[in-house]
Amino acid sequence: MMVKHLLNRLSVEVELEPCTLAQYGRALEKFGGYLGREAEVHDLTVDCVNQFLAALKAKGLTGTTVRNYRVSLTRLWNFAVSEGLCPPFDIRKLRSPKIDRRPVRAWSSNQVSTLLESASRVEGKLKMGLLRSDLLVAWIQVGYDTGLRPTDLRMLRWDDVDLESSRVIITQHKTHKPHTAVLSTDSIQSLLRIERPTRSRVFPLGKGGMRKLELLLFSTASLSGFRRSRGQGLGTLRKTHATAIYEAEGEHAAAESLGHVGGTRTVRASYIDSRSIRAGRLPPRLLG
Repeated sequence: MMVKHLLNRLSVEVELEPCTLAQYGRALEKFGGYLGREAEVHDLTVDCVNQFLAALKAKGLTGTTVRNYRVSLTRLWNFAVSEGLCPPFDIRKLRSPKIDRRPVRAWSSNQVSTLLESASRVEGKLKMGLLRSDLLVAWIQVGYDTGLRPTDLRMLRWDDVDLESSRVIITQHKTHKPHTAVLSTDSIQSLLRIERPTRSRVFPLGKGGMRKLELLLFSTASLSGFRRSRGQGLGTLRKTHATAIYEAEGEHAAAESLGHVGGTRTVRASYIDSRSIRAGRLPPRLLG
């Protein structure tokens, strides 16, 4: 069986973001290029995948890129196992490419406040009638309060939001694990401004649509002196949330708040601002 057919079956059974499907497709294309033909399920072996990953690294691809291909293939591989198309495998035997860690940089309370103020000044309406400013303010406020991944925010449905209890209850797209996040009064007010009874999704834009709004926001914020580091997008709100929780309550609380219930190692390495860890102090929480 062709692995691309397996991907089609997976996309029918599991709701995947278009960007995730595209990532899986690129991984299959690269894997097929390595094999010299389209990949089949029987090609999913530890030796074959390890050789593929080593070949990618030898071509000069970064550890992060190689890891993304590894994650994509293992997702399809696990699905093949669940369908009884191949035997289980030991993921610990797969190559784990070394990731070059850069210092984690979150935003300060002043930067987040500047983004919120700038978002309120973004002009124009979306096709569905929503003000761009209202959507951006809600995204920033909810993203900061909950620390949800951008993908989970884009997939967030009104059925997942309980405004009375100030809770968001979801199954995380990346981990498939349940997670509950708390909303502030400001988040609830911003959500009420964009609520539409006929719309199922809270933020009705795909990755490309949100990227356009994001760039418009940063352009507007730059007029107020906002500066962002290379690679920082609205996904930095997740790091800002984690850093705020860490500074107020510690790394275990930060891990739990992000939905990383298995431990603190990933949260400490990838989400908590390196400067806060070095400072070893507990300043006031961002945004109160």
